[in-house]
Amino acid sequence: MKGRVIALEMAGDSRSRAALIIDGRLDDLLIDADPALPRHGQIFAAIVERSVPNMPAAFARLPGGQTAYVREARKVRTGDRLIVQITGYPDPGKAYPATTEYLLKSRTAILTPGRPGVNVSRSLRDPELRQRVQDIGSRVLAKHRHGGGLILRSDSADAEETEIVASIEGLIEDDGALAANFEATEGAAALLNDRADWQAERDWLTDDTDVATEQSLGTSPFEHFGVWDEIERLKSPRADLPSGGWMSIEATTAMVTVDVNTADQFGGGAGMTANVEAARDLPRQLRLRGLGGQVVIDFAPMKKMHRKKIDEVLKAAFRRDPIATTLAGWTPLGNFELQRKRERRPLVELL
Repeated sequence: MKGRVIALEMAGDSRSRAALIIDGRLDDLLIDADPALPRHGQIFAAIVERSVPNMPAAFARLPGGQTAYVREARKVRTGDRLIVQITGYPDPGKAYPATTEYLLKSRTAILTPGRPGVNVSRSLRDPELRQRVQDIGSRVLAKHRHGGGLILRSDSADAEETEIVASIEGLIEDDGALAANFEATEGAAALLNDRADWQAERDWLTDDTDVATEQSLGTSPFEHFGVWDEIERLKSPRADLPSGGWMSIEATTAMVTVDVNTADQFGGGAGMTANVEAARDLPRQLRLRGLGGQVVIDFAPMKKMHRKKIDEVLKAAFRRDPIATTLAGWTPLGNFELQRKRERRPLVELL
């Protein structure tokens, strides 16, 4: 099956799930957790419990009783109310990472309240297109007298002006609603929620993408496209490779370990073939499994001179991945290390 499809389902309790299928293969997966648990991107009113000396940071209480570690919390005191946005998921027993410099996103733009300026995604290189979308953003902010700023995303390059304008105005409206909710509530409270289906349509939807729902198919899209079967496979550490080898991907308390195996293939280039396949598929596997933090990869045995090829494949693969990843490089023992932002809750916890 060729093409892009977004499969959307409601899971009850206002929770949703979404899958991106590209050319018949599951490429990305979003599943809402327990509504009582904070999720990446969600915005709250939080209560400062204590500030961190000599740092613009604080620990603050969220509405569910969880604690957030808030960066950029300047000149705050115990009991102050702050607007904070969750920026990732914590290690067990630690506070949720959060920031006071929240963002509001649409498919074409990102609103940056309190931080003026109109910027354009670096991936949009054409000077005329950059100027066009920048001018549109500046006009909309001036019209609504909004004191914040904008980042025009790469998808704005192919969008009509009316779509970009509507998108930015929708973000400005959301920001106004958020501020009104903050004033209308007391204590810790949820101000702006996000859901898997909303995020999927915002981040995955393009002109050539079909959207499949239970209404359009008459059955579960996850069943129809075999997503549940793939989820069952993702419960196992093993990820098969086209050549017959596999990766073993396991999360520990300290890190994620990846071991690349060639199975019963011992010919001259078997190790290199498995390593290239593993490097290409690793971002997808980590994305689907919701894994981040420190990742250590033990590639199959290969000549040291072939490491440059693996470097190139990893760089190309992670360049297309939406989650921020730093490729640290090779260790003295011959493993490869990378650091990946914890933007998602591990799939095993969601299930």
